[in-house]
Amino acid sequence: MSPTSYLRYPHVSADLVTFVAENDVWLAPLEGGRAWRISGMGLPARGPRFTPDGSGLVWSVVQGSAPEVVTAGTDGGGYRQLTYWGQPATRVRGFTPDGDVVVVSAHGQADFRHTWARAVPLDGGPSRLLPYGPVDSVSWAPAVGDEHPLVVGSALSREPAYWKRYRGGAAGKLWIDRDGGGEFGRLVPELDGNLCDPVWVGGRVAFLSDHEGHGNVYSVAQDGSDLRRHTDHSQFFARHLSSDGERLVYEHRGRLFVLDSLEAESRRLEIFLGSAGHGRRRQPLAASRHLKAATPDRVGQASVVETHGTLHLLKHKDGPSHTIEATPGVRARLGRMIDGRLVGYIADHGGEEALFLRDVATDAVFGTYGAIPSAHEDDEPAEGHAVAADPVPATGQVPAAAGAGLAAAPSASAAPRALDIAPDQLPRPVSAAALTGALPRSAPPAPLQPGRSAGTGIGEAAPDRALASAGDVVDPDTTVAPGLRRLELPVRGRVRTMEASPDGQWLAVGTEYGEAYLLDVAAGAWRRLGESEFGAVSHLSFSPDSAWVAWIEPVTAFEGRSRLLLAAAGDPERGVIEVTDGRFHDHSPSFSHDGKYLAFLSERSFDPVYDTHSFDLSFPASTKPFMVALSDETPSLFGPSVYVAEGTRTVPAAAGGAVAETEVVAEGIAQRLFAVPVAQGRYSRLVAVENALLWLVDESTGVTGDGRGPAAGSPGLRLERFDYATRRTSTLVPQLASYRVSGDKRRVVYVNQQQVRCVPVDRAVDGDAGDAQTLDLARIRVELDPAKLWEQAYNETWRLQRDFFWTEDMGGLDWEAIGDKYRPLLARLGSHDDLVDVLLELHGELGTSHAYVSPFAAVEAGAGRQGLLGADLARVDGVWTIAAVLEGESSDPQAYSPLTAPGVAVRAGDAILAVDGQFVPFDGGPEMLLAGAAGRTVELTIQEGPAGRRPGTVRRVAVVPVRDDQRLRYQNWVAGNRRTVREASGGRFGYLHIPDMAAQGWAQLHRDLDVETERDALVVDVRRNRGGHTSQLVAELIGRKVTAWTMAREARTGTYPSSAPRGPIVLIADEWAGSDGDIITQVTKLRGIGPVVGVRTWGGVVGIDNLFDLADGTKVTQPRYATWFSGGVGWGIENRGVEPDIEVQFPPHAYAAGEDPQLEQGVAVLKEMLKEIPTQQPPQPYGYRILRPSPLPPRPQELRGGMDRVPLPVGD
Repeated sequence: MSPTSYLRYPHVSADLVTFVAENDVWLAPLEGGRAWRISGMGLPARGPRFTPDGSGLVWSVVQGSAPEVVTAGTDGGGYRQLTYWGQPATRVRGFTPDGDVVVVSAHGQADFRHTWARAVPLDGGPSRLLPYGPVDSVSWAPAVGDEHPLVVGSALSREPAYWKRYRGGAAGKLWIDRDGGGEFGRLVPELDGNLCDPVWVGGRVAFLSDHEGHGNVYSVAQDGSDLRRHTDHSQFFARHLSSDGERLVYEHRGRLFVLDSLEAESRRLEIFLGSAGHGRRRQPLAASRHLKAATPDRVGQASVVETHGTLHLLKHKDGPSHTIEATPGVRARLGRMIDGRLVGYIADHGGEEALFLRDVATDAVFGTYGAIPSAHEDDEPAEGHAVAADPVPATGQVPAAAGAGLAAAPSASAAPRALDIAPDQLPRPVSAAALTGALPRSAPPAPLQPGRSAGTGIGEAAPDRALASAGDVVDPDTTVAPGLRRLELPVRGRVRTMEASPDGQWLAVGTEYGEAYLLDVAAGAWRRLGESEFGAVSHLSFSPDSAWVAWIEPVTAFEGRSRLLLAAAGDPERGVIEVTDGRFHDHSPSFSHDGKYLAFLSERSFDPVYDTHSFDLSFPASTKPFMVALSDETPSLFGPSVYVAEGTRTVPAAAGGAVAETEVVAEGIAQRLFAVPVAQGRYSRLVAVENALLWLVDESTGVTGDGRGPAAGSPGLRLERFDYATRRTSTLVPQLASYRVSGDKRRVVYVNQQQVRCVPVDRAVDGDAGDAQTLDLARIRVELDPAKLWEQAYNETWRLQRDFFWTEDMGGLDWEAIGDKYRPLLARLGSHDDLVDVLLELHGELGTSHAYVSPFAAVEAGAGRQGLLGADLARVDGVWTIAAVLEGESSDPQAYSPLTAPGVAVRAGDAILAVDGQFVPFDGGPEMLLAGAAGRTVELTIQEGPAGRRPGTVRRVAVVPVRDDQRLRYQNWVAGNRRTVREASGGRFGYLHIPDMAAQGWAQLHRDLDVETERDALVVDVRRNRGGHTSQLVAELIGRKVTAWTMAREARTGTYPSSAPRGPIVLIADEWAGSDGDIITQVTKLRGIGPVVGVRTWGGVVGIDNLFDLADGTKVTQPRYATWFSGGVGWGIENRGVEPDIEVQFPPHAYAAGEDPQLEQGVAVLKEMLKEIPTQQPPQPYGYRILRPSPLPPRPQELRGGMDRVPLPVGD
C-alpha cells in the first residue's frame, strides 16, 4: 500500500514524528506506519513542534480569524490556547534554551511582514520580545561553557518554494552570534540563494538553500566553512526543515523525509493516515456564499444564476431550480439566455474552455450529465475544414436525431459533431503571441460564409488560425444529453464578456486579448469583428432588431482610451463603422429601446476641481452619458424639434408589436453625438430601457475609505434611472454590486450582499411587495466534489499562466511539463489549504514576482476578531498593567488607541483588573477576555497607577477594541523616525516615509509634505514600501527643483513649484521596498534625485492586474506587465532588486540596541551633501525694481539751447 496523503510541517522527537495533514496535527511512528490524529479542528494548522521533554505539542491554528499558538499533550489532552494576538503571521518555530515557545509574529509591529521572535511560556503568562529584529527563525546551539551560539534566519518575503530561485534583496539570509554575546555576522554570505530554516545538528548549522537552482538541505561549520549538500532533489524543493538536534526531517512534494544524521542519506517515511478524508467529502453548495452573477431571461420571469462555477435556472417567485451546468470538475461562467430557450455559457470540459448551448425547453431531465465525451480519433473532419453545420432553426431548438435524441450515427446531413478533446489529446500550451495572431497556429480553419474572404481584417471572417467549429456531439459509441451543443471558441483565449442578440440569432463575444467575434448561432460560424492589441473587449450591445452590434475597442493600454464601433450583424460587407475616434475613454454602449439611438458613457468631461491639500487639479468625476442619433433624420432627444402632422411621417411605425428596424447612416455619425443633460459623475454600466437610461453611480469619496463617516458604512454603487421626458434622475436601488436587465428591458435583476433581487425598471420598490422578488437561492441543491473542484482549479490556474504570463516563451520554461509534474499531487490533497500550497508551488516555478494565490481567509465559525487596545501590556508583580498607550494620529482615523478616547483617560501604569466584570486571568491576561471583542463595546475595570489623578482608585470605563493596530503602530514608528532625524540634524532636516505606491502611500506622503520640504534637506524613506502604481507621481514630487520664489507682505515666502524640496535629498531603501518601491528607487538613481542608502531592494517589477479568480473566489495572479529601464539597466531589476549607492546593513544587534544605522547614515550623507549643495534660500527684500520715478528732466529744447527757449512752467 502506498501513502496517499499530503503531509507537511514535520518535526521529530524520540521515535515519533508530528506533521500536518487534512488541516489537523498528527503523530506517527518515525519508522513509518499508521498515523493518528491529535487535533480535530479542521482549520489550517502550521508548524507543530514537540515540547523539549517530548510529552506535548505546540502549533499554530486559526482561532477566531487568525492563527494563534495552542498546545496539547501527545495523547491529545490538555489543550490550551497560549496567545491571543489576532495576527495573521503568527507561527511556531521551536523553543528557547529555557523551554519557552519561540513564536514569530508581527504582533505589536508596524508592518505585517516584520515578524519578530517572541518567547511564549508554556504554562501561560506574558510573552517577551526576543531582540533580534525581523526574523523567520531562531535556533540555539547547545551551550559550551559560557558561550551559547545562536543563528537566526531573516524574515522571508515568501517561502522559497513559492518563488523558486529568488535572488532579490529579501532572499533569506543567515546571521550568527558565535558566542552568544549579542554581536551578529552573516553566515555564508557568499551563497547567492534563498536560505532558511537554520538548525543546529552535531555542532554544524543545517539549512535549506536553492543557491544551486534547487531546494536542498545543506550544512556548514560554525565558522561558515566546509559547505556540504545532504540531499539531491532536482524536481521539487525540500521544505520545512526541522530537527531534534540529531536528526533532520523535512517535506518534499507532500512526503516526509528524514536524515538520521548528517552522514546518512535521506529516506522517505512511509506514513498512512487511515483517515476517511473529511476534506474530500462531497459537500452541499452554499449558493449565496459563492454567488457570482445572475442574468435574467427575456421577460424577467427567471434568471441564470452562477455560483461556484455552476449554472442554475431559477424562476424569480417560486418553483424548483433547474441545473444548467454542474458537472463535477467543470467550471461554467457567463451564462446568457438566448431567445428564451437556449442558455449559452463558457465551460472548461476537457480542460479547455468552449462555448456551450443548452436547450432549456427540451424534455430532457435537467441535472449533471457527466463529462462530455471525446470525439474518436478516426472521426476527423474533412481535410482543411471543420465539420460543417446544418441549419438550425432561429429559435435555437436543436434538431432531434431519429430514435435516440442526438445519438444517431453521423452522416453527411447529420448535426455536426463537437470537437471535444480528451485531456491526453489536448493541444500543446498556446503562447500569448499565438492568441493575438503573432504566431501561426495549426488548426482547422473556420467554415467560410458565402461572399466572405478568409482575411484577418476588421469585419472579415475568422482567420485560418481560429478553432471555429460547431455542433452537437454525435458519436455512435457514446450517449450525450439531448439539447446540448459544444462550439469551439474561434481562438484559444479567455472570454471576457458575451451577449446574445434579442432574436437569438447572434452571440457576440469579447476576449481578454482584444478580439470581438460574432457567432451565427444556427450555423455555428464565427466572424471576427475586430481586434485590438491594447486590452480586452468588455462591452457589447445588440440593437433591438438584432441587426447591429456595438462594442468598445481599447486604443491604449490600461483602459486609457477607447473607441465605439458598430457593425451589421448579418452583412459583413458594410464593414465596421467608427462612432467615436478613440480620443477619450468610451464604454457601456447600449441601443435605445426604439433602436434610434446608441447611448454610451464617456470620460470626456473636462471640468477639473482644485485639490484641497496641494496645488493640483484633477478630474475625479469626468464621466457623462452621451447618445448618438443613428440616422441623419433622427433629432436629438433633448434638442428642439418641429411638429410633424399625422399622416406625413416618412418612416412608418412598426405594426403589430413588431420590433422597429434600426436604421444606421454611417456618414456623419460622429457629428450626431449629444450629451444627456445630467451632471458629470462617476458612472458605469449604462443600459438603455424604454424611455430611460439606467446606470450605476459610484458614491465613493475616497479610495482608502478613511474619509467616510463612522455611520456611512461601506461605499457602494447606486442604480440610477434617467427619464427622457422629465430629464430627471431617480434612485432605483440604493446599493448593489452588479445588475442586468431582462430582454424586454422591463425588469432589473441585481446582486447585492449574497442576494439576488428582481425589481421593475421604472420605479423604486421596497421589500418584496408587488413587482419585486428576492430569489430563494436555497433552491439550488447541488453537492460539490472537492477533489474534482481542486483538479479544475489547478488546471485553470495553469491555463491562466500559460495564456497571460508576460512573455510568450514562459521565460524558457516547459510549462506543460511543469503542469504535468505537479498534477499527480492533487490525488493526495486533504484540504483546500493543501491545494493553495500546490498552486503556490506551481506559481513558484515561474521564478517571477507577483505570482500570487490568495484564498478567502479561514475563520473559526461563529467567532469574532481579536480585540486590541492600542497599548502595550505587561504583568507587573502579578498584576496586568498598561506599559504604554500609543499616541494616535489625528489625520488617520485608523491610527488611534481606544484608551485615548474622551472620558477613558487610561494611562501608562494603570492596571486592568477585569473585562466585562470578569477578573483578568493571571496567565492569559486581558487579551484572553478580548477574544472576539473587536468592534464591540466592552467594560474595563481600571485601577489608576502612580501617574493617575487619583492613584489606587478603581473605576470602570467603556471602550471599543480595534481589530488591527498596525496603522497606529506605523504612525508611531514614523513619528519616532522623524524625531530621530530632527535630533540628529538640529531640527534642519525633514523626513517623509512612503508605505506604498498606492492610495495609502499617497495620503501618507501628503500628510507632511509641505512641512518637511520646507527644511534644509530631506530624507525620503521608502523602506517597507509595499508597491503599487504611483511611483511616477512620487518621482515628480520629490524630484522638483526650486526655480523661483513668491513673496507677499507680512507672509512667508513660498517656493515655485510648490512643495519643492529646498535642499539635497537622500532616499533610504531596504529589502522590503518592492514592486513600485523598486521602481521609485531605480528612478531616483536614474534621474539624479539623490543617492540611495540602504540595501538591495525586493526585486519584483513584473506587475499584475488582479483580474482573475477561481470558482470559489480564490484570487490567482499572472505576472503580465514587465518593466524595462533605461540607463543600461534594462530588465535587470526583476529578481535582483536595485543596488544602493551606499550599502548599510541592518544587523540583528542593531535592532537589539534600538539603533537605525540606515537612517543614521542617511542623515550623515545629507550633512556631507550640504557642504556642496547648499539649501535654496528665499531672496532678501532688496534689489527689486524701485517704483518711485526719477525727477523730471529739463525740456529737450532747453538742452539744445536754441532760439525757441520759452519760460518753464511752474511744477506741481
